[in-house]
Parts: sequence; C-alpha cells; structure tokens
Amino acid sequence: MQQIFIQQKAKVQNFVEPDAQQRHHLQRVVRMKEGEILRVIDGQGQVFSGQLNTDGRILILEQIQEDRELPVSLTLVAGLIKGERWDWLLQKCTELGVSRIVPFQSSRTVVKLDGEKVDKKQQRWQKIVQEASQQCKRTQIPQVCLPIALREADQYLSEQNFVAYEDEALQGGLFSTLLEKGRSTTIVIGPEGGFSPAEIAQLQAQGFRCCSLGKRILRAETAAIAAVCLAAAVMEA
Repeated sequence: MQQIFIQQKAKVQNFVEPDAQQRHHLQRVVRMKEGEILRVIDGQGQVFSGQLNTDGRILILEQIQEDRELPVSLTLVAGLIKGERWDWLLQKCTELGVSRIVPFQSSRTVVKLDGEKVDKKQQRWQKIVQEASQQCKRTQIPQVCLPIALREADQYLSEQNFVAYEDEALQGGLFSTLLEKGRSTTIVIGPEGGFSPAEIAQLQAQGFRCCSLGKRILRAETAAIAAVCLAAAVMEA
C-alpha cells in the first residue's frame, strides 16, 4: 500500500490534498487509480487510510492505531562522506528508525560545504529521508540537520552518549552492551579519516563515551548503519 505524508491535520470523512509532487508520484509514477486505498500520515503523526479521488484529492476513511517508531529517540551525529555513500547512509538509517541525523565537518572530513550549497544539500537530504520513511511505512520523518562543526556536537546530547572509536586503549566496551534500554541515545560516527586524538578528547570532555562496534574496522557509512541497527535492536528488545 502506498503511503504519503501531508502537512495538514487529517479528519475522517474529510478530503486532504497532496502537494503537486506527491500527486504526480501517485498518479503518474505508481499509477494509482481512482478509488484505490493508501496510507496517509498527517502533520500530527496520525495514521489514516484514504481513498484516491478522481481530482487527486484523498478522502480520509478511518484512523489506524499503530506505532512503528523506536520507543526513545536515537540521534546519529555523522561525519560527512562523499556522494552516493552519504545518500545511502541517510536512506538506510531512516529505514532502521533513527530520529535525527546531524552531519558534521571536522579536520578529517573530505566533504566541505558552505554558503547556499549547504541549504540546497540539506533540502535534498530531507527529501531522501522522507521518501525512505514513506517506503518503509514509518509514521515520522527523521530530521536531517544542517552540518555542524564537531565541537558543536554537545548541542545534541541525549540521556546516553557515545562515540565509536577504534583505539582499543580508549574503548569502553561494545556499543550494544553499554546501551541502556529506555534511554534516549546519541552516537557519533567519524568520517573516512576517523578522528584525531584531540577531537576524541574534546568529545569525551563533552560527555561522549568511547565504544567499539566490533573487532573489524568499518567504513564510515557501514559504521553508521551498524550503530543505528544495534541501538534499535536494544531499544525494541
């Protein structure tokens, strides 16, 4: 069943109007016909079934009681990486349930963004996670923040906070064993070049605890997806 997100509040037996892009997708891409049923998530995160009308509007039929989100928020603070690998990270972490993705630039990030380019990129990233949320039938769309400097990571602290780091001398244990169920979580994942010792010291001073994702050294996008997957498994256990 197709799913769309709308900004307005939906009400049973009332019509809602998809925006032009959504209408094109429903009628021209997936070729939905008049009378077909789809899922509608309104601006308050409520889930409804709706019926496509001949004019492109959707008649709200009934409200559906369900919750497909993680029980607590999960924030991923991730070093920017190149091109399609970053897009893939956004998509897969959305499917796994992340609540918020915060890109950062640091001394070892290859990607550097500034000015108008940042705003356009952020809008594109938000579209990627919206489409991923629709595909996997989430009831909320993760927020993709504007890129920050790594020193600003403490603005996104949760109840428990970690940074994945491969230096065994500083590892505090496996991420999955350190996580406490029922507490909001922030996990920081480095870029392709990892972190400098000074950056790790700074993160520790801000309240981030070093942890390991396992014995193997993972690529940046793999590490991000693995961390979100591990956290989701603990939270939903």
